[in-house]
Amino acid sequence: MKKTTIITSVVNGRIKRNRHLVTKIFQAYEGKNLKLTFESEGKKRSNPQNAYYWGVIVPLIQEGIFNEWGEYMSKEQVHEMLKYNCNYKEIVNENTGEIIRSVRSTSDNSTITQEDYHEKCRRLAFNYFNVEIPLPNEELTLKFK
Repeated sequence: MKKTTIITSVVNGRIKRNRHLVTKIFQAYEGKNLKLTFESEGKKRSNPQNAYYWGVIVPLIQEGIFNEWGEYMSKEQVHEMLKYNCNYKEIVNENTGEIIRSVRSTSDNSTITQEDYHEKCRRLAFNYFNVEIPLPNEELTLKFK
């Protein structure tokens, strides 16, 4: 057995769901070194969120970059720029006080963290490119120059 995922819950410090399955799996790994990862079960970003991101946010920022900077960026380049500026973790070197920005993958976002990411992207678009990105299911009148 290489990798196993079990959904369970903990109440008062005890495993409540699938307790016997957890015990069986531990027995299957007898004598082996294990890497245990505990993660809250949560909804991963949704398909509609993904469609909104790639179909609305990224293209409008792509257009804003072209209009403001005169530079064409592919959707993937815009995505990387957005992750760098809106989906990162800062790691502080305790000895020097220097901060390193660690970019996170958006595919790991929950529905809630994806919405937070979208909001940061909308603010960036407005602040840097004067582009107003509509909320999902919001109609917006576009004025072309």
